[in-house]
Amino acid sequence: MNNESHFLTDAQLTSELERCEYCEEKPCRSSCPANCSPCDFIMATRRGEAFDFRRAAAEIMTANPLGGICGLVCPEKHCISGCTRLKFDNPINIPAVQASIIERAKTLKALPPLEKGKPNGKKVAVVGAGPAGIGASLLLAQKGYTVKLFEKSGKAGGACNWIPEHRLPREVITSDLDFTLSHELITLEKGKEITDFAALLKEGFDAVIVATGLPTPIRLGIPGEEQALMGTEYLDSPSSRPMKGNVAVIGGGATATDCAVTAKRHGAARVEMFVLERLDEMPLTKRERMELMEHAIDVSTRQRVTALITRNGKITGLKTVKVTLPEGTAFNLRDIAEVAGTEVARDGFDHVVVAIGNRAGIKREEHRGLFYAGDCANGPTTVVEAVAAGKNAALLVHASLSGGEKPSFPKPVKSLVPVDGYRYLPVPLATDFFGRTLISPFILSAAPPTDGYQQMKKAYEAGWAGGIMKTAFDDVAIHIPSEYMHAFSPLTYGNCDNVSGHPLSRVCKEVEALVREFPDRLTIASTGGPVTGNDESDRKQWQKNTKTLENAGAMAIEYSLSCPQGGDGTEGDIVSQNAALTAKITDWILEVSSPDIPKLFKLTAQVTSIAAIVMAIKEVIEKHSGKKAGITLANTFPTLFFRKGLKKEWEEGIIVGMSGRGVTPISNLTLAKVAHLGVHISGNGGPMDYLEAANFLALGVRTVQFCTVAMKYGYHIIDELHQGLSHLLAERGIPSVEKLIGIALPGPVTDFMELTPVKKISTVTAELCVHCGNCTRCPYLAITLDEQKVPVTDAERCVGCSICTQKCISGALSMRERTSKEAAALKEA
Repeated sequence: MNNESHFLTDAQLTSELERCEYCEEKPCRSSCPANCSPCDFIMATRRGEAFDFRRAAAEIMTANPLGGICGLVCPEKHCISGCTRLKFDNPINIPAVQASIIERAKTLKALPPLEKGKPNGKKVAVVGAGPAGIGASLLLAQKGYTVKLFEKSGKAGGACNWIPEHRLPREVITSDLDFTLSHELITLEKGKEITDFAALLKEGFDAVIVATGLPTPIRLGIPGEEQALMGTEYLDSPSSRPMKGNVAVIGGGATATDCAVTAKRHGAARVEMFVLERLDEMPLTKRERMELMEHAIDVSTRQRVTALITRNGKITGLKTVKVTLPEGTAFNLRDIAEVAGTEVARDGFDHVVVAIGNRAGIKREEHRGLFYAGDCANGPTTVVEAVAAGKNAALLVHASLSGGEKPSFPKPVKSLVPVDGYRYLPVPLATDFFGRTLISPFILSAAPPTDGYQQMKKAYEAGWAGGIMKTAFDDVAIHIPSEYMHAFSPLTYGNCDNVSGHPLSRVCKEVEALVREFPDRLTIASTGGPVTGNDESDRKQWQKNTKTLENAGAMAIEYSLSCPQGGDGTEGDIVSQNAALTAKITDWILEVSSPDIPKLFKLTAQVTSIAAIVMAIKEVIEKHSGKKAGITLANTFPTLFFRKGLKKEWEEGIIVGMSGRGVTPISNLTLAKVAHLGVHISGNGGPMDYLEAANFLALGVRTVQFCTVAMKYGYHIIDELHQGLSHLLAERGIPSVEKLIGIALPGPVTDFMELTPVKKISTVTAELCVHCGNCTRCPYLAITLDEQKVPVTDAERCVGCSICTQKCISGALSMRERTSKEAAALKEA
């Protein structure tokens, strides 16, 4: 993103979103003064639906009501400094992502709605409509306080209005402010200067927050300074103060830099900054340093201006002296010393801007009901720090007026509490599992994340509706190989760790504890049994394992009939590839099954006809009328990957169960083929986000099992899955999970011959093209490049396959309807 581009393109945004690792510790959130969580709003946006941008915008704006502004002006010292990628390649450009998300949410009319707080009858005055005042006002209003916001100038926004428009467009300020100022419990009175803050308490206000910022410029106190312009005065309205010729800017901070760049952009012939610091000591962001170079701003370092030279009331130059610091010391104003004999008079300047800082300019009084927030209390800070300070002050007011416990904060400019009123789950997710109500349809499958009490406890505390403990047996030697995991891609895993190393006796104790401690969660055990061909002994063991787990209090039991590493299936590598054997084992189980404890039989998608297997099970279930039973479909998919191993001549082939996004299309088709058979299905194998899980539910599954998504992103990914599904339902007008289940039925599959033969054609947005030429790899040879290396599509050759648009790294290519002439050209060809 260059300095003239305020927002990322779609391709740039997608690229940044995909780089986020959703770190467990969320260091980016910890580094944000407002506790805004970049990893959460990034994850929320990845699907790119309009409601996803609304969800992401809510993550931002409830933490920081000036999220759009901060996305454009926040320095690297906040969220970027916490990005884990900073330590090994390049950090995600979080501010640019944030600004772009808010902008897209506005364009899509998808800014998050807040449910208004119920008025509590109490009034609070907030003096100053800058970032701190805005943060305080919204938090208080959402808690039911009537807020009167006083602003002495003619516009709200405070110091944000001093940030040059080329960095912060005024429409961004306006839309961010509207998010707060449109609240029905907040009124803004502009042009009203309040100097006696305590007097407001006598006018009927229950509390007053002073958030007046730092409006008073600090002066140098040197001869001729009265002819200079103060930095914030200039930035407040630079177009009304044209500066032609040569301009001197005194000061080395962000405000001075903004003055220098603004002057140059508004027509100054030359701009020179006079600073006490060295270049590397100037407290600037990377972008601000780049602006100095891009606008050819001269910087005279280690220079103190001692006087301004004037003639007939006009500035003509200035006097300077060199300064020095003791060797090896960090920059500190107290340590600066002038170098004798280095005084210089510089002529040829037409304007001088003094931008060395501002001060509060108020007398702070301690009075019951009077609170201070933002820069007037904490000194100069960033916009987001001021918002955080305002929110903290609002919490202090709320505690004082409600009789609550006084809150504590890590520091005055670090806020941990979001604004109330956003519905993270607009549609309830409760669903039914064989008569048991679950908080959602999302559970963990039998896999490493469920291999024991501690794992399951952590999952439940994170919010998972249930989990299936990793498959366990008694009196069976378990082989768990070393280094068994394999990643086919970032979202597709493979493992050859088929069962738990824990005995069934231990699992039973853990089941008992989990059911006792988490009665509202679905604790399912998983087991199996031998397949030796000796039906009598095999049957006894399957039934013994069943009764053992039932007696332990398992809420349901799943049976592993589909280990991807194979097993003695008599006919086929996997037990459930054999319909007759699968039916036989199912019958053994249901013979002794408690009617109150559901049973799930876990199948594989690697079969010639999944319908035949499911029908065999269905017949057995119907035979045992009154017994609760269904299937889990499918499982990890048997695959082979090569690794460096024992063989010298070639790599070692390892059979693994592939899971994650790579198997989702296989699972979708498998489910679609049996959705009409009327068997209770728990969907398993593939989903890595809320939409992929919703597709499972639409195909008729009752619960969705996850494995890889929790291994990749941790247990707390459940919040994103829940919110995504709930907002998807709201967007589609579906009132509950129960109404979603089976919504794609009947006929969930459109046959190949029913797909439309009407062909679109690719087109290019030339300004987005990066001229890589990769689109000329079109297999139909339909794309060539013109003289400017921009793609041109041949209507006779393009068959509308859209591969070029999916490969285009910059998002320059898209598909459109053909003209009648283009359609005729293809037909003739």
